Amino acid sequence: MFGTHVTSLSRRDPGRPGIGAVFGAIVALLLLPRPGAGQLQIKPELRSALAARPHAEVRLGACVIDLATGDTIFAENPDTPFTPASNMKLFVMATALSELGSNFTFETIFATDGTNLVIVGDGDPATGDEKLHQHRGESITADFERWATILLDTGVSAIPGDLVIDESIFDDQWVHPSWEEGDLDNWYAAPVGGLNFNDNCIDITVSPSASRDAPALVAFQPETTLVRIINKCRSGGEGTPVVHHPPGTFEYVISGRCSKRWPFGSVSFPDPGLLFADSLRMVLENRGIKVAGTIRRKRLRLPDGGLPPSLTVLARRTTSLSNVLRRIGKDSQNLFAECLLKRSGYAWARRHGVLDPQGSWSLGRQAVLAFMRRADIDADGLVVADGSGLSRDNACTAGQLASLLAWAHAQGKGRLLYEGLSVAGVDGSLRERLKDIPGRVHAKTGTMRGVRTLAGYVDAEAGPRYAFAVLFNGYKGPSTPYKQIQDRICRVLAGSLTPRPGSE
Repeated sequence: MFGTHVTSLSRRDPGRPGIGAVFGAIVALLLLPRPGAGQLQIKPELRSALAARPHAEVRLGACVIDLATGDTIFAENPDTPFTPASNMKLFVMATALSELGSNFTFETIFATDGTNLVIVGDGDPATGDEKLHQHRGESITADFERWATILLDTGVSAIPGDLVIDESIFDDQWVHPSWEEGDLDNWYAAPVGGLNFNDNCIDITVSPSASRDAPALVAFQPETTLVRIINKCRSGGEGTPVVHHPPGTFEYVISGRCSKRWPFGSVSFPDPGLLFADSLRMVLENRGIKVAGTIRRKRLRLPDGGLPPSLTVLARRTTSLSNVLRRIGKDSQNLFAECLLKRSGYAWARRHGVLDPQGSWSLGRQAVLAFMRRADIDADGLVVADGSGLSRDNACTAGQLASLLAWAHAQGKGRLLYEGLSVAGVDGSLRERLKDIPGRVHAKTGTMRGVRTLAGYVDAEAGPRYAFAVLFNGYKGPSTPYKQIQDRICRVLAGSLTPRPGSE
C-alpha cells in the first residue's frame, strides 16, 4: 500500500526490441523526475537511524512521503497499528478542517430569558484559557468582565431570576471511560463539557506563613465558592506540599510541609459547567450585579441547533478554529482536542440528518472515519477512542499519519494545520529540540509511558517537502534514545534538501 513508487518498462515480446522501442524508452526515462543527490542517500541513512534503537524488540513504524511527487520514499511497518499518544490529535485537526471548515468559530451565547440570565454553550474550550488570555494581555475572567459591563451599560444591576446554563451541545459523558484513574486529577485529563472555563481546572498555590509549623497559606484561581480546601500543610521543615483530590468531589486536601512558594499547577475540577457558571456569578457580584436565584441547568437549544425566540442575545463569545488548532498542535492541550472531536461529531451528525444530536466521542469517531474516506486514506487498523490520545485504546499506523499530512498539504485550508504544529527550535513541544535546524520541522509530538511518536513536515526553502511519521511502542525506561532517533531522522530529511558543495 505504501511502497516506493517505481516506474518500469515492460518488453512487448521476448525478442530484441526495435529501434523505436529503445528510443521511446530512453525518452521516457529522461522525462522521469530525477531525485536529488541528497535524496539518493535517504534510505540507508534512515535505516541506520532506526537500527540505532537500544532494544531491537521495541516496535517501530515509519513512513516518509515526498510531497512534490506524492511518492512514499521510505517505509518500515507503515501499515502496522501503534498506540499514537498525542499524534492522535492530528486526526482530529484534519477532521475538523474537513468537517467544520477553516472559517469555523465556536460561539457561546450570553443572553437573557425573562428574569433569567442564560449561557448557551457551543463546546468552546478556550473561555478562561490562561495561555490565550495572556497572549491578549488580559485575565482569565476578561470575557466575564465584558459581559458584566454589557449588563451595567444597559442599566442592569441585579438578576431577579436564575443563572441558567445550557451544555446540551455535548453529551454528559465528561470523562472518557478508558482514561486511567491515576490521570484524572491532572490537567491533561480534565472533564469535557459543553461549557468550559480555565481548562476545567483549579490552579492551587501554597506558600509558607511567617511562623514555623503554622498552617501554610493556600491560594487558588479562579475565584469560586465551589472549591473546598482542606489544609493540613504546615510551614517550614523538610518535605514538600502534596495535593490530593478525591475523585468526583470538590475537595482538595493539601498536606506535607511548605518552606517556599509552591505552585501545584492545574488540578482538574469534576463539573465543567458548574465551574463556568459559579466563576461568572462571582465576577458579576464583584461588579455589583447580584444573582438572586440559583445556578440551574436547562436545555434551551432547539432540535435544529437554533435558539428559542424568547432569548434576548446580549453577546456572542467566539473562538476561531485557528486558535484552537494552535493550542492542540503546539501545546498538546488535551481538552481542546476533545472538544474539537465532539464538536466535529455534532456537525457530522447534523449534516447526515441525525435529529437533535449531541457531540460525543462516538459521533467524533464517526466524523474521523468519514474524513478518512473522503481523503481516500485506508482506515484499516485505525481506532479512534478519544481525541487527545490519552486513551491507550487508540491506534493508528505511520502510513495513515503521513498520508493525512500529505492530504492536508494538498488542501488550501490545510495551511491551518501546518501553522498549528510546533516548530522545531522555536515554539511549543519542539521548542528545545532540533535547535540546529530551527524552523525546518513542523510536527506533533506524542509521549506516554512506553510510547514516543512524532509526525509532521520537514521543510525545504519553499515550504513543506516531506510528510513523515515515526512511531515507537513498547520501550522500557527513559524515552530519550527514541526522541534522539526521531530527531536524527528529521536531520537526515532536512539534510537531503540542503545543496551539497559542487552540486547543481
